[in-house]
Amino acid sequence: MYDGSMVGAGVNVFAVWNYVIAKTRRGVIELNPKLLAFILGGTEKEIRGGIEFLCSPDPSSRSKVDNGCRLVKDGEFQYRVVNWETYNGIRNEVDRREYNRVKQAEYRAVQQKRLKKGKPTKGESEAVKALASGDEERFEQIAANP
Repeated sequence: MYDGSMVGAGVNVFAVWNYVIAKTRRGVIELNPKLLAFILGGTEKEIRGGIEFLCSPDPSSRSKVDNGCRLVKDGEFQYRVVNWETYNGIRNEVDRREYNRVKQAEYRAVQQKRLKKGKPTKGESEAVKALASGDEERFEQIAANP
């Protein structure tokens, strides 16, 4: 965001855009310039300028959806965030990866406990365990009686 086609857009644009990112629900946001001016500490004119910039086509935008516009006005104060679904999907992918990372760590912890108790881990046979521990006699017994 800070090194793409919005570079140099001005603090009012970035303030409005950050507000949009933080407050958008299901791809829709309500932007009342008078209220935003109070919340963000700018003038109503500055906020309107930021909103107009975000609604304008951007030929240099990395996203060509809706001509690079970031917002599309749908009502008096209602706007649609153009790439919300795309970025929401990325966030969900990040959440999914984090969930999988945690679950994998939990699985590894269980496997470590099994190893400490001398039990084979999932997918490891008694024969492999016996051979790995140097108990060739036990390995021969298991191999002879599968």
